[in-house]
Amino acid sequence: MDSIAKLKGGKHPYDVVIAGAGPAGIAASLAALEKKLKFVTVEQEDSFGGTVYHYPRNKIVMTAPVPLPIVDKMRFGEVSKEKLLEFWQGVFKQTGLKVNLFERMEAIKPDGQGFVVKTSKAEYRTRAVLLAIGRRGTPRKLGAPGEEQPKVVYRLIDAGQYRGRHVLVVGGGDAALEAALSCVDEAGTTVTLSYRSEAFGRVKPKNRERLEAAEKAGRVKVLLQSTVKQIGARDVVLDQQGKKIELKNDAVIVCAGGVLPTPFLKEIGILVETKYGTA
Repeated sequence: MDSIAKLKGGKHPYDVVIAGAGPAGIAASLAALEKKLKFVTVEQEDSFGGTVYHYPRNKIVMTAPVPLPIVDKMRFGEVSKEKLLEFWQGVFKQTGLKVNLFERMEAIKPDGQGFVVKTSKAEYRTRAVLLAIGRRGTPRKLGAPGEEQPKVVYRLIDAGQYRGRHVLVVGGGDAALEAALSCVDEAGTTVTLSYRSEAFGRVKPKNRERLEAAEKAGRVKVLLQSTVKQIGARDVVLDQQGKKIELKNDAVIVCAGGVLPTPFLKEIGILVETKYGTA
């Protein structure tokens, strides 16, 4: 955050525009506030918290004690999503920090001495821009017919809403396994987990062990090397190595990661090297 202190002064109305109100964006905003900079923080979501905000209810978040500008140290090692967001809410009240919600950064243009930042709501002239947009991006979609239905979602909020229903979870990361395992614990829920690869290679050992136990007990059906071909009102069609599989379905939870705003980043001069599963 030392570079934040160097931004004060100049002819522009703002010293810095900060995009993103996840943990990194909040920390940067606190540093700007501490250095008495003229700044604005914009967030495209309806709340602060970034990826943490999208976690399922009561999910345990692994973090570490870190020093924060103004508020001293955040003293957490393992904490629930709700407790962490409550902590951030307290930080906002304590410091008076403001974030413009529902405001998406759309363009950044140099103007000789700084930048003109265009958002979905306003235009800002600033000496510097700080991107704290993370890697979550826009949820990656399946591209299957019927995906536009309300029963298709891209994150699990509360497993309880799927009690007694036929649920398909799509994805092979920790978010997908945790969503499937959460739904399995609801009475009367039928859960199928679909993943395009032949193994879950990117997940925590604990999640893999829990999934194997649930599958062995017949509580979840795992379809590896499968893809969703069509989503109907009351069913879903998958393809597993050329075999057509039809399942009863009331809800689809897609946990396939996010699509980075690569065109936007390239347009403002940031080079992005993309590899499988990373960027």
